[in-house]
Amino acid sequence: MGIAIWLKGMRPQTLPASVAPVVIGAAAAWTSVRQLGVCILTYPAPESCAINRATQATLESRFWPLVILCALVALFLQIAVNFANDYSDGVRGVDEGRGAASPALPASPASSSSAVPTGTPPVAVVLSGRRDGIAATSIHAPARLVASGVPPKRVLTSAGTAAALACLCGLAIVVITGHWWLLAVGVCCLLAGWCYTGGRHPYGYTGLGELFVFVFFGLVAVLGTQFVLCGTVTATGVLGAVQAGLLSCVLLMVNNLRDVDSDRVHGKRTLAVRLGERRARILAVASYAVAFVPVAVMALSPLVLSALSLVGLPCWWRTSSWVGINASGEQESGSSGGWACALPSPPDTLTWAMAAYGVVCLAIAALTIRALLRRDHARALPLIGLSLLVCAVGYVGLAAI
Repeated sequence: MGIAIWLKGMRPQTLPASVAPVVIGAAAAWTSVRQLGVCILTYPAPESCAINRATQATLESRFWPLVILCALVALFLQIAVNFANDYSDGVRGVDEGRGAASPALPASPASSSSAVPTGTPPVAVVLSGRRDGIAATSIHAPARLVASGVPPKRVLTSAGTAAALACLCGLAIVVITGHWWLLAVGVCCLLAGWCYTGGRHPYGYTGLGELFVFVFFGLVAVLGTQFVLCGTVTATGVLGAVQAGLLSCVLLMVNNLRDVDSDRVHGKRTLAVRLGERRARILAVASYAVAFVPVAVMALSPLVLSALSLVGLPCWWRTSSWVGINASGEQESGSSGGWACALPSPPDTLTWAMAAYGVVCLAIAALTIRALLRRDHARALPLIGLSLLVCAVGYVGLAAI
């Protein structure tokens, strides 16, 4: 077995789900660290200002080493989870027919359109089952290590090695920050990764995979990174955690939608199997739209408002209260109102940059939703990963402003 099959076993299309949350958490943390240097201009300067600036200097000095360590923890944990998933599904027979050198299926009207072209990287061609009594078309699922003939013990050893590397990086974070309770968080992450498909009662086989992905790839990854870097959690971090968690859930759900018929046959009751393909696909599209489309809307809104201001919009009704003395010397009060419109403001460089980012987001969203609706899982998976990275870039941009 060459290195190519091991690289495929790492499932590169899922790795953005581990790196992007760290980037989002780091961006949110950088905003908090930068705000520590803001102080009221008074003399003498309050003692709190000196304390905050000393804290800021400490956090800045170790910021980038901790960011790299957090990224390595997330990356190694993701690879360990992928290998452990490959091992557990392989020994259970769930990945049957997903070897790198699976025999070609006989040509048929149902499968001729999905023949593998010459030069395509090794994929497994497996039957997707039956729908409504009619044989479904074959699907191209990425090859798996155990199904490709790699000894299960080697796959398990590789998962353990990746997990050990994640633990070493995590231990370094604990030593630098002094937050020893993070060891308990690390243990929970390891257990969650193994129990996804490992153990006697894997929660990935009962439809709880998306819930745990939201918690660990969203809340824990983003907010944990932010806390490690700045010692606090903010509303920006929470918003980023929810977005990263939802997009990671969509990534898992699309992966399960691709394998829904095979999983049903092997008794793997994922959320896609429980809901049924149609409802699961609707949920995936809705979750993606809720998590990613608002990013594009927010990025485009300054340009829209600037354009409206050039024609005297937006306008709003403004009221004001008044108190006066009439001719008789008596006090009178009342209120008056009128329309007020925004002053013309031509778009500046920042507005144009945000608009360009918003257009890119809309294009990615349109392509992703189209791929989801067309059941083009091979294209949807990398697009969702790209959406995660683009979302992270947006938070980096906000932190840099």
